[in-house]
Amino acid sequence: MFLARLLVGKEAKLDQNRLLTVPPTDSSTGLKYNSVTGHTADSQVWIVYENGRAYPEYLVRYYVGRHDKSRSPYESKEEAKKNRKWRSCNFELDVSTESNSQSNTANSHGFWEYQSDSGWVAYDATNQALIEKTFQDFSSNAASSSTVVVKGPEWEYEVDVDKKVQTNVQHASRTQRNIRFHPA
Repeated sequence: MFLARLLVGKEAKLDQNRLLTVPPTDSSTGLKYNSVTGHTADSQVWIVYENGRAYPEYLVRYYVGRHDKSRSPYESKEEAKKNRKWRSCNFELDVSTESNSQSNTANSHGFWEYQSDSGWVAYDATNQALIEKTFQDFSSNAASSSTVVVKGPEWEYEVDVDKKVQTNVQHASRTQRNIRFHPA
């Protein structure tokens, strides 16, 4: 199930009508409504007729049966809230490993993250340690380099802890993303 944000525009409130394939026309303006809303099975629903009006925000998964760590690392919502750095890719933090308590941070005061298209993502433990060491060396000695090369699953990145930017050194466009230190 997707939880989505909708741009409903001018909506028509209707009873259930399975034959409706296009929005009805607003008699006061002569224009079609942007969306239709109504109730089904005790839930309010909206129907939009243009793909650009619905933006999937979350994928919600439901599981039946016993908890399976390969499908969901947390047994409860409370457990998930305690460790907000959940990711499945090895470049990101992996909560399915037993060493998770050590991989959360290379520094007990926080952890390093890069800004992906979907939000902030923590680096894995190996890259955390490399970035933190570079930051500590640069902070204590300005003559030290502020950059370090880290490896992801597909690409290598040059991380500059002074400019707070990550650069894909293998891609032709040398894509850059912001980085930050997230305090614990």
